[in-house]
Amino acid sequence: MASISRRKDAWKAMRHYWDDVNPALIDEAMCKGYAAQRNAGQATIRYELSQLSVALRWGKDAKLIKEAPSIWRPDAPDRIERHLTKEQFRKFLSEVKAPHAQLYMVLALATCARPTAILQLTWDRVDFERGLINLNRAGRVQTAKRRPTVPIADYAKQPLKEAYEARQSEYVIERGGKGIQNIKKAFLAASQRSAVHATPYTLRHTGAVWRAEDGIPMSELAQLMGHDDSRTTEKHYARYSPTYLRKAANAGSW
Repeated sequence: MASISRRKDAWKAMRHYWDDVNPALIDEAMCKGYAAQRNAGQATIRYELSQLSVALRWGKDAKLIKEAPSIWRPDAPDRIERHLTKEQFRKFLSEVKAPHAQLYMVLALATCARPTAILQLTWDRVDFERGLINLNRAGRVQTAKRRPTVPIADYAKQPLKEAYEARQSEYVIERGGKGIQNIKKAFLAASQRSAVHATPYTLRHTGAVWRAEDGIPMSELAQLMGHDDSRTTEKHYARYSPTYLRKAANAGSW
């Protein structure tokens, strides 16, 4: 639903510029002209032009237009990876009140999984005997956002067992006997009470940074996070490792 709402908002912003344009006339200059007049960030402009490209390709497939022109887009901006210190996390966690949200916090740090993977996790994929969690539900084809099978961290075992004994549904993260689709309200409330801003994705990054700081190899961290290429992991987290570029830096001594 959030994706549909975002697309609608994008079209509201784009409509005055693109509504009466002949698709055959769209070129790089026109796309850059849109970017120049659009009072928005680079990521927003890139998203809106991506939606234009999607719409044009759909129009071609539906035989409404002969060709879908290539759409220029600005480069993707560098992501700012926010993470919490351990002191900040403890302060934040102390203000998380709901049991389902508390369990989410533990699993988010223990697995470094994406929010949707945690919210869709069911008990049949938690193997207490082998100490493993399969984050990929049955029937889901692995995508670029891969969901790996990960070990259950020692600090997550007891909270998981207690939640399993008290379970009222098939979902690990449940409220009122039902799974939930969004955990953002719990994060917002805890952020306001603790004065520590955090989102569901903040904990994914936090768990990764802490592991890098502990010297976990990037190849292992990549597997935990579901990155197919460890270069992605290195790009965002290698600098937090205590050994990051130490040999290269020290080699310049005289």
